[in-house]
Amino acid sequence: VRPVLPEASVVGFVNVDLACGAVDIVVCADAQALASISKSGDMPRVRDPSRLAKSALRLCTDRLIVSGGFRFRRSAFRNDEPKVTLLASAVEAEGEAVPIEVSVNSATPGFNAALLMEIGRIDPPTAKGLALLVRRWAKDRGACHAAKGHLQPYAWTLLAVYFLQVGCEEGPLLPPVSELSISVLAGAPPPQ
Repeated sequence: VRPVLPEASVVGFVNVDLACGAVDIVVCADAQALASISKSGDMPRVRDPSRLAKSALRLCTDRLIVSGGFRFRRSAFRNDEPKVTLLASAVEAEGEAVPIEVSVNSATPGFNAALLMEIGRIDPPTAKGLALLVRRWAKDRGACHAAKGHLQPYAWTLLAVYFLQVGCEEGPLLPPVSELSISVLAGAPPPQ
């Protein structure tokens, strides 16, 4: 990614259960950095920030496949936060390639990681385990591909959290999301 966007920072989020989700890699770049590669001739000239991010994602994907040893799995450019899923062929987990979801300026992976970390801190054996189980259930049934019109994995996590807030007979097991101290992303609005 460095040759494409030298000023960008790259942030990674790893789910503890790789079978349930992928490794999320977010390339964080400001509009000026995205516009600079648009002017360099590597991408068509565009001004819309979301189109710039999509173009940068395409360029990063091309470079990762050609020189990074990754294989293309699928893309989801129609989502609010476009992403590309690549398979890391050099990294193996139980004999299978590890899926890596790459996005540009996406907030959802950070919120998902922060939410899972916080609910795991509050109620370690129940909350995080249920959220990961629900996500795995949705993935196994093909019901978590937002590009196909399904809920994204983050939404499945929020549904599990909501159930733990209002669906238990003995009372709420988790406080409202607004009261959780998600310090990793303090001040940023959660994705819709």
